Formats: sequence, structure tokens, C-alpha cells
Amino acid sequence: MVQRRSRTTVARRQRRRVRAAALTAAVALALALGLAACSGGDGGGPAAPATTAAATAPRPSSPAKLTIVTPRNGQTVRQDRPEVRVDLTGAKIVNQTTTRIEGDQGHLHLLVDGKLVTMNYGLSQRLPQLPPGQHVVQVEFVAADHAPFDPRILTQAAFVVAG
Repeated sequence: MVQRRSRTTVARRQRRRVRAAALTAAVALALALGLAACSGGDGGGPAAPATTAAATAPRPSSPAKLTIVTPRNGQTVRQDRPEVRVDLTGAKIVNQTTTRIEGDQGHLHLLVDGKLVTMNYGLSQRLPQLPPGQHVVQVEFVAADHAPFDPRILTQAAFVVAG
């Protein structure tokens, strides 16, 4: 009887360890996919969506219109940390991340020279310090799950940081 209990206890412990390991692996995978959805990848272009079921399912469209107010296309700025200001109509910024996405709710991803520099929950943001020369800022309105709408709501402006 004692031996049977010991085997049962050992079996229970083993099952708990297997479940804990599976849960840990699932959480690690979810975090990795979430980071991939919001990273700029190799820096060669805008961020690509994660390859999750939510990202591979048909994406909703959005009525949003996005415009960069500053810096304007072709503008020369004197600050090495210029402020980006955008106008968003037809949608609103939301802080929470969710998989229940709405076409008129999301947040902004700001990229400079093809690299994601911030996820923004407002309509203005200082860029990181930039060297003198030409730069391209891209702003994308993305869904609350960090993946893009279809079609993408993306705008960009090329500007020069004075030296």
C-alpha cells in the first residue's frame, strides 16, 4: 500500500512538472511572438505581423486617416531629437492590448529609417537622437493586438536634421 501511494505521488509530481514545463513554453512562445509583432525585424522595412492565428486570420480594415503634422516632408529641423506630431481622424488611441480588435481602436508604431523606435499611445513623440542628415519617419496606426490593419494605415515623411 505504501509503495502504491509512492508511485501515485511520483506520477502526480511528474504530471505537474510536465504541465508546468508546457505552460512555461507556451508563455515564452507567446512573448516571443508578441515581440516579433512589434519589432522592426531586420530593419529593412516596416514591422511585419507575428505569425500567430490572430495575425494570419483576415485583418480588419480601419476608417482611420493618419497625417504627419511635423516634421513635414522635405523639412529641415534644427533639433537632433525632433518631435513627431500626427493627426488621427476616424479612430482613437487605446492603451490596452487585446485580441478583440476594433477597426477604430489602436495605437501608433513610430519607425525611423526603417527601425521601430517606439509604440506610442498619444499623438506626439520625441524621436531618439538623430545624426545630421536625411531621415525618414514612418507612423503606422495598428490594431490593439499590435498587428496592422488591412489595408495598412501608414504615412511617412522624409526630413533633414541640420548639422
